[in-house]
Formats: sequence, structure tokens, C-alpha cells
Amino acid sequence: MHSAISASMPGRQKGATLVIALLVLVLIMMIGITAVSTSDTQYKLAGNVQFEDSALNNAETAVSAAERWLSTATNFGNPAFIAPEDPAAVDDPGSEVGTPQLLPRTSVASFRAARVTRPFSMTWADTNSLAVDPAGAQRYYIELMSLNNRLQGSSQRVGGRGSSGCNQVNTYLITARGVSARGATKTVQSFYSVLNCP
Repeated sequence: MHSAISASMPGRQKGATLVIALLVLVLIMMIGITAVSTSDTQYKLAGNVQFEDSALNNAETAVSAAERWLSTATNFGNPAFIAPEDPAAVDDPGSEVGTPQLLPRTSVASFRAARVTRPFSMTWADTNSLAVDPAGAQRYYIELMSLNNRLQGSSQRVGGRGSSGCNQVNTYLITARGVSARGATKTVQSFYSVLNCP
């Protein structure tokens, strides 16, 4: 006896499952590549922010060093704040000896232009600023802004009698620059006052 086997066999397979599987794999691969690229970019951005923070910390450290220097003994009264140490310094800022980071209040326009161009575009060097650290990543210069200002709302007279309290200050503008290990640069300026009583 001969029995007929009626198995249903497809005449042709179209391969739709294979095509869909390949498309899904390509899509997953593209998502993976995008994720890796985004992760790498975020890593670089985080590194840049870290280097900028390091530069800002260096600049703030230089400001603190300048403030400490001003508040030590009579450093705030250094003669270089009143006039350049060397008269030739008006025309040649590199000719000063010892304190090129101290700028006088009554500076001649050409002296000021030659000494302190804009802090963002000037070349910071030993001829116009002081390095706090040996590597020069922290630098500052100080400019005298005013002499013998009376503090607002204060008096040396209390209850009709004279007081020995000091209410007179000099004010200074401190400009500092910090550089990070990768070359990020930040500039910070601070006004600072020091009691100045005879």
C-alpha cells in the first residue's frame, strides 16, 4: 500500500526573518557606537571642566598670596606703589628692579599702557607679575587704587571723645592668573583694603 504523505512544504522562503534580524543588529550597533561616542565626549568635557577648575584654583591661590603679602607688616606702603622704582620704567617696563608686580596709583598713561595691557591679552612674565609657585602657574600683580580713604559711617570720635581706632584704608586691585596642567587659563581680580593709620 502506498500512502500519500501530504506534508506542506513551502515552495520558496523569502528570507524576511534574516533581513529583519540584520536590521536589528545594525540598529543595535549604531546605538552602541553613539553611546561610546557620547561617553567619550562627556569624558573629555568633564576633563576640561576639571582643568578649568584647576586654573581657577591657581588664580585664587595667587590672589590669596597677594592679600597675605599686602597685610604683612608694612608691605602695603611699599614705595613702588607711589612711583616707579626707576624713572626709565615709564618707557621701559622691564627696567624696574625688584617689584615689577607693584603698580603705582599715579601712573603715567604710557607707563600704565606699557606695564599693564589687558590682563587677558598680556604676556605674563617676571617683568610684569610675580610668580607664586616655581612653575609660574600662579601669578599676580597689585595696583594701588586709593590712599587714606575714610571708612563709611565710621569716626574716630566716640561720644564726643577721640578714639584711638583706625578708620583709614588704602585700597588695591589685585589681578591674578592661574594656569592648569593642560594650559587652561583663568584670570581673577579682587579689590583689597588695608588699614593705614599713622
